[in-house]
Amino acid sequence: MSRQNRFAVLLITDNKGPLETIIRLIKRHFTCFYLACSPEQAVEVINSKGIDVVLFGYGDVQEAEVCFLHMIRNDRTIEDKISSTMVLCSKEQVQNAFNICNKDIFNDYFIVKPLYDPHHILLRLRTLRRLLSTNSLKQSKSMSVDEMCSFFDQVATSGQELMDLNQESLERLMATVTFSMESMKERMRNEQPNNPNICAQTVNAIIDDHATNTLLPQLQGEKQDASESVNSLVNDLVTQTENNKSSLQNEIKQNQPSAVSIMIIEDEEQELMRLATYLEETGYSPNVSTHATHALKMLEQWQPRIVLVDLTLPDMSALHVISRIQSHPKLQNTKIMALAKQGDKDKVMEAVKMGINEVMMKPVDKDMLMYKINYNLTSG
Repeated sequence: MSRQNRFAVLLITDNKGPLETIIRLIKRHFTCFYLACSPEQAVEVINSKGIDVVLFGYGDVQEAEVCFLHMIRNDRTIEDKISSTMVLCSKEQVQNAFNICNKDIFNDYFIVKPLYDPHHILLRLRTLRRLLSTNSLKQSKSMSVDEMCSFFDQVATSGQELMDLNQESLERLMATVTFSMESMKERMRNEQPNNPNICAQTVNAIIDDHATNTLLPQLQGEKQDASESVNSLVNDLVTQTENNKSSLQNEIKQNQPSAVSIMIIEDEEQELMRLATYLEETGYSPNVSTHATHALKMLEQWQPRIVLVDLTLPDMSALHVISRIQSHPKLQNTKIMALAKQGDKDKVMEAVKMGINEVMMKPVDKDMLMYKINYNLTSG
């Protein structure tokens, strides 16, 4: 994986022509963008540059799969060196792309022919960059929430300790200066017999006057300034950490997975239970429905963040359900993920044309489901 605070993208293609728009767009927004025209060159770039995301831009999904297998054959550790893979495909190859992603060969897909929205790939890459950055932070900071709050508590109560430390340091400085002045007096007394023009009384008077009127007031002023600065700093730190602690606790409470509303519309009981179990095991609390009519009534009173809808429903066309969701004024921000099975190719194509957010092939893989859920929750 690439270095921290650096996000690198590699596009592998043997024909840049159809991908020129994508290439220009990614180049403009990601400084670490590389091109490779063969599996061998791709392996070389990954090993020399450090790549986070690999895009496979071949004309056929199976060609992309063959390319990846050749890369693995050339370097058995190549999968460990990259964080995510995405296959670029045409609309006609969507089903093949779903199948190959379900086999965990690639992590994601993106339709480039026709290119409905070239900027959407930027959103996906930025989301991946944010997720990778978050994971890096989590790896480098293993402090739990309780430990973090405890740390804030310690900082918030450390004001008096810092003040005491500051006071002690200044007092030691004063003692050092006093000792130094006494030593100077003694030395001048000892040297006085060798210099008849200097008498001890005169020397003592000069030193005392200097210490009383010059050195000590200056030290006292520095002491006062230092104390005030430390007090101000500590007070600001206490206020800031208390606010941070409160904000952190509120944010944790608000961002619990169970607070995210998800609906599943699926008429196959076994698949419905599998999906619900996957989500519950991850901390979500989904609402479920086996009929479109019932689901639409629920959606009139409740606005979920994500709706998973089967493309084959017993009482209503799934495409009609999707249209109803998209046209509902309160559901404009709801993400739609279609669940398809073998033979649903025409429905998938129509759903994609309607602008749904994702399509997943049944039986749905748990890891792929959670990746798609997290991606759509964070992509805005």
